[in-house]
Amino acid sequence: MRAFALALCALTMLLLSGCSLGMSSGFIFSDADRLQAIERYKEALTREPDDWMLHRRMGMAYFDLKKYALAETSLEKVQALSPGEPISLLYLGLSRIGKGERESGLDGLATFRWPGKFYHQKFVQEEAVRLRKHPEEPSEEVIRDILDELEKGKREQLELERGIHEDMSSSPF
Repeated sequence: MRAFALALCALTMLLLSGCSLGMSSGFIFSDADRLQAIERYKEALTREPDDWMLHRRMGMAYFDLKKYALAETSLEKVQALSPGEPISLLYLGLSRIGKGERESGLDGLATFRWPGKFYHQKFVQEEAVRLRKHPEEPSEEVIRDILDELEKGKREQLELERGIHEDMSSSPF
């Protein structure tokens, strides 16, 4: 709980510093903001080393800084603490691509699973398979393509969930 409070304080500080909605972590921060957040996460992890959410947030901050090896280490820790956690699995694959391990990253993404989020996983999986056929595409473009497909999958998933909700609300039972 204490680690959560520290992370929340770090996030609040970043929000008050003028960040806006955006990229992979949900916000656009300056590099200094990300580095400051990482330091706060590290500090919190000294007290709560098994807090997988803090490890994930730290991994995402490293990913945004394009420090892919450090992101990979943090995200692997998430998988050790919370096996199958989908966001860390996604960014683990992307981090491997970013650090030059394209095949390993795409292999993981081609079998990516997100329980309950069919379209999230479907769009990521299909794009990973497609990108295997285009080894000439630079890593940064591969990462962007996967994230773009994830966003498309999120939109499809939302439409599906809205449709199910509407069907259920019109049911006479």
